[in-house]
Amino acid sequence: MTNPQKNNGSYPSQRSELDVNMEEYFLKLKRRWLPALSVFVVTVGTTFFLTSFLERTYKSEGKILFRKTTSKDLLDLGQNTTEFDSLLNTQTPLSTERLRMTSEPVIQQTIDQLKLENVDGEPLKIKEFKQRLSIEIVGGTDVISIAYKDPDPIISSKVVNTLMAVYVEEHVSSNKRATASADSFITSTIPKIESKLQGLESRLQSFYEKNQVIDLQEEKRILVAEIGTLNRQISSVGAELQGKKAQTGSLQNQLGLNLSQAISANQLGSTPQVQSILAQLGTTETELSQERQRFNDNHPIVASLKEKKQALNSQLKGLVSQYVGAAVSEGLLQGGNLKDNQLEKFINLKIDELSLQTELSSLYQYQQVYLDRAKQIPRLEKQEQSLLREVDSARSTYGKLLENKSDIDVLINQQTGNAQIIESGRVPEEGSTGRIPLLVLGFVMGLFLSNLTAILLEMQDRTLKTISEIKQRFTYQVLGIVPLDTLQSTQGGIVVQREPDSFASEIYRMIQTNLKFLAVKRQPKVILMTSSVPGEGKSTVAANLAAAMAQLGRKVLLIDGDLRKASQHDLWQISNKSGVKDIVAHKTPLAQVISQPMKQLDLLTSGTIIPNPLALLDSPEMSELVATARKEYELIIIDAPPLAVTADVLTLSKLADGIVFVSRPGIVENESANLAQETIVNANLSEKVLGMVINGVKPNEFDRYSYHAKYSKNYFSSSSKNTHSKTATA
Repeated sequence: MTNPQKNNGSYPSQRSELDVNMEEYFLKLKRRWLPALSVFVVTVGTTFFLTSFLERTYKSEGKILFRKTTSKDLLDLGQNTTEFDSLLNTQTPLSTERLRMTSEPVIQQTIDQLKLENVDGEPLKIKEFKQRLSIEIVGGTDVISIAYKDPDPIISSKVVNTLMAVYVEEHVSSNKRATASADSFITSTIPKIESKLQGLESRLQSFYEKNQVIDLQEEKRILVAEIGTLNRQISSVGAELQGKKAQTGSLQNQLGLNLSQAISANQLGSTPQVQSILAQLGTTETELSQERQRFNDNHPIVASLKEKKQALNSQLKGLVSQYVGAAVSEGLLQGGNLKDNQLEKFINLKIDELSLQTELSSLYQYQQVYLDRAKQIPRLEKQEQSLLREVDSARSTYGKLLENKSDIDVLINQQTGNAQIIESGRVPEEGSTGRIPLLVLGFVMGLFLSNLTAILLEMQDRTLKTISEIKQRFTYQVLGIVPLDTLQSTQGGIVVQREPDSFASEIYRMIQTNLKFLAVKRQPKVILMTSSVPGEGKSTVAANLAAAMAQLGRKVLLIDGDLRKASQHDLWQISNKSGVKDIVAHKTPLAQVISQPMKQLDLLTSGTIIPNPLALLDSPEMSELVATARKEYELIIIDAPPLAVTADVLTLSKLADGIVFVSRPGIVENESANLAQETIVNANLSEKVLGMVINGVKPNEFDRYSYHAKYSKNYFSSSSKNTHSKTATA
């Protein structure tokens, strides 16, 4: 979520930047108003002059409506044939028809029919014709507007009507050609598509017959159901079979016989021979039991019965061994109730087990058949879908061809197109020269070119033109702003000396006050005045500042340290025969060289120019001169050369306590300002710079930065008038 406090804080900042940019833009226009105004006047004047030669032209306009004619309309199948359908829903947009109207065949035919000529009497060129022609699509409709301009109103009307007639005729012919071509194509294509359709249908039928397919979807549903039923049956039969196997296994362990042995034993027990032996054994057992009650085992009768029993058992075992092949208890061979017959029970269980195994095997076979068919279903479906898609596509194509053939049979004799002229071009009564739009265009171009001229001139001018630009370039404290009108005095001399009660003098007193209240550990006694380039007025500022301090009762020494291009003697209008050169080179006493242009102020000029002034400035004598002056004066101001011109200022900076930098808008360039700034930084003089005086500021900009200036000017002007009136009265 956006922080509203941030938004509220950034909006005034952006608004302030916008105001500053707009203000700078208008200042640039104001500085370059004369060339900008000249360009604007020339542009507008040239446009006005050229429009006076414009010829009056007449514009005629016609309209064509487009509709889509369908076969239902032509066959009158309950539809109103007078209704127009929108052409925008078809594949032929109005833009295509617009291009067809401007095609060379249509335009050339129009030119030939009307025998149009240019001003030279030659046949009108297609390019010239298009320049006079305008074709537009009426928004939101299916209507195209056609307009033509010509000095002759009758020709403009004829051109519009002829062009529309030629286009409509060409449109009808084009439709007929397209219809005939389509009919030929469809007639030759129908047999091919029909043959292809029959072949695809035969392939589909063969597919059904070969794979025994009636309805794959229904078959897939039945297969899923049958496989589920078989799975359930297999589970049930398998469980029952496991139960039978458990029972037969347990009973087989008890009997010790397999199925064939049990069947043989069961059959043997049913034979008369075995039954007779078993009966005899039973009788013999009974008799033996009775005789043992009467006699002991050694009695002949008992022995005889025992032998008989043994013979019968041997005979029975021989039969069992012969027919069964395994030992069978006598009880198993006894006939009786089937429920108690273990052999019969074992045989029945074994038969049930074999039956269940057979049933389970059959179920597995059916399951495998169904699974194999189920695996084939996806492949069969894919083949079926592919064949059906081909058949459906061929049927659809065949049906559309038959339908289009029916429509074309009706359209082939149709004599009209889908374009209808709904408004013919009339002869215009009023013409137009197009002068006003051109004048407006000239006015706009004049504004653009004038602004462009001002911007280009500003881009070519590399000087710092405003106070804000100087403050951005030099980040020093501003000690004072000196207006331009104080430098343009026609009376000559120093303004502070000449007009001590003026507003200009007060500005310099403000500068010295600001110097006095600087936040420094020790008040500077030797101040060096310099600038970026010559012409910024540092010497004038130094002279007036020295005069302002002297008027306050301070004893001041002003030294002209610019030994190459001295100017203090001209400002004070005194002689320059002797000066710094004489003191340093000839060791002349200071008292013999200085002059006193005003009370409390001593001036030491440069003296006559010598070939190598840097040697004088860097000499011990120069250092001694400044040291001596420190003892005799409260303040020493040295007027030094510009920073970027010579190395003199770097030498003099060693003797000074502080540096006051003077800069003037419109004089110093960006490159010179950068060089001066780099010189100060490289020489480690940044800490010595006390501040900056912006000199030669234009009155408007001075008033804008010093809002109290106009009140101060009024105050000092009224004070001056009162002084003059008192003087006159006296």
